[in-house]
Amino acid sequence: MTSTRPPDGLPVLDAGAHRDAEAGSCLMEYVSVLAGERFTDRPRCTHPALAAVAWQVNDAVSSAARQQLGTRAVALIGLGRDIDVEVRPIVLETIARAGLAIDPGNRFFPRLQRRLARRADAGPRRPGRGEDGRGGRMATLLHVGPVNHACAHLLVAARVADLDTEARDRMLVALLDDTIAAVRAAERRPAPEPVAVP
Repeated sequence: MTSTRPPDGLPVLDAGAHRDAEAGSCLMEYVSVLAGERFTDRPRCTHPALAAVAWQVNDAVSSAARQQLGTRAVALIGLGRDIDVEVRPIVLETIARAGLAIDPGNRFFPRLQRRLARRADAGPRRPGRGEDGRGGRMATLLHVGPVNHACAHLLVAARVADLDTEARDRMLVALLDDTIAAVRAAERRPAPEPVAVP
């Protein structure tokens, strides 16, 4: 039987956002505390697309699985912030792969992959306002909206696949781990050639 207690030294994580640390903490609020930022579920130290996956996983897993997410908090500090590739497509591709693994007949995820491939085929481009994940509320919405939408399809796919709670938890925690790994791998790649500005 899996323990519902978090590992020693980690907070008890809850679903949703919280007013302050005394009221509870989700994974990204815990990240904000570890990074020395003000208490928030949108810390500046983590790219908004990654934060969106962390919110979705935090809120969708069972209480028992949620307590194990705290061990990923340190990995999320600074992740995707100093990187010369777009983070959102990496996150969306990871969600698409997870969705197809549990529901191969799903039509949303192949469409998402085709859209991402077309964008990649268009070649490097100068990031538009907020596409680097910086720049306030609009930049955050630019990343969070598509990630939340893809995660909603993933949760529907899990329902269609009739995953039990334990299998759903495993899939969602693996999604967070795979997303962290994919962005880390992109951080290690050499920077692309700069785009010439006419």
